[in-house]
Amino acid sequence: MKHPLKWDRRRVFWCINAALAVLCGLCLLLQAQVIHTLPTINAAHTWKGENEMRFAQIACYFPQDGLLQESEIFSFRQTLSSKLMEASLEAPEGGTLYTDAYYGQGSVTVKSSRGVTAKANALGVAGDFFRFHPLKLRAGNYLADSDLMKDRVLLDETLAWTLFGGMELTGMSVTIGTKDYYVAGVVRLEDDRYSTLANESTGGNIFLSYSALKELEGESLGVAGYEIVLPDPVTDFGKNLVKDNLRTDGAELVENSDRYSFARLWQVARDFGKRSMGRSGILFPYWENALRMTEDLASLDLVLALLFGALPAVSLLALAIRTVIRLLKGLRRWLVRKVEDDVEKTREKRWEKARETKED
Repeated sequence: MKHPLKWDRRRVFWCINAALAVLCGLCLLLQAQVIHTLPTINAAHTWKGENEMRFAQIACYFPQDGLLQESEIFSFRQTLSSKLMEASLEAPEGGTLYTDAYYGQGSVTVKSSRGVTAKANALGVAGDFFRFHPLKLRAGNYLADSDLMKDRVLLDETLAWTLFGGMELTGMSVTIGTKDYYVAGVVRLEDDRYSTLANESTGGNIFLSYSALKELEGESLGVAGYEIVLPDPVTDFGKNLVKDNLRTDGAELVENSDRYSFARLWQVARDFGKRSMGRSGILFPYWENALRMTEDLASLDLVLALLFGALPAVSLLALAIRTVIRLLKGLRRWLVRKVEDDVEKTREKRWEKARETKED
């Protein structure tokens, strides 16, 4: 009979392990919830479709004293096409292997046809911007590079309500400076708590073409951010293509399609707090700040999960090793008994044979 105190200690030990395992699982569930909140990292998945090729989503953010010029993006696109051909990666007929987008940012004063004025954060966008940032349309349509006239704008809900007191504004006009623009539609920005905290624009946001914003801002406007989805047949192939062929000095280059990998989150955990010092001179857009916030939380969940799961994992490993040792010992005893039984049977057969020979 086992001593009751010894049994109680063992039971308490396994209860502690069970509680820690539950906490570990809870941390992993919270992490999964965090990393699936923001849609801005899914462009590679939507672009890939049913294609079996692997794609990477890369984002580059440039410092205020080193903004990219639009001409550099055009040059990079030409270089990229030739590099993909050199790597024997050919686009389907009538299609392309990559898609990209870029933006510049500024601040403008917008006046509605009703005479209401508001100051808003302005994003001049180009390329396939709304594939990377699939904001929900409340009314109207997105802006597109194929638009012949660059006099259309998108308002977010806050700005639409401030200027017009409504959302069905397609075709209505606003004035920025001395030029009139037509409302293409109204979008709802991400309303998750991370994006809400990261979006500090109290007056609202207006989206217009990059060329239209450049007319307003002049030559001081540069490309603050560039995003691309491109083939990634081997690890870091796409990232290195961007790094080696686009001017990225002082820029922050992030692979969004690998944003929540174990290696990335572990690096974030190691650098926890350092990257918030703001030494890079980069003004991140609200969606990147939201992503960085989720990275911090996901890395914290990872560390907690590892801490909570360490003892149960070691305990289960020890239990597995002890179980294997017991099985091996049992197998050894069975083999020894079997050998002894075989030896004994052999002896009996020899004895019986010797007796029969003697009787004959």
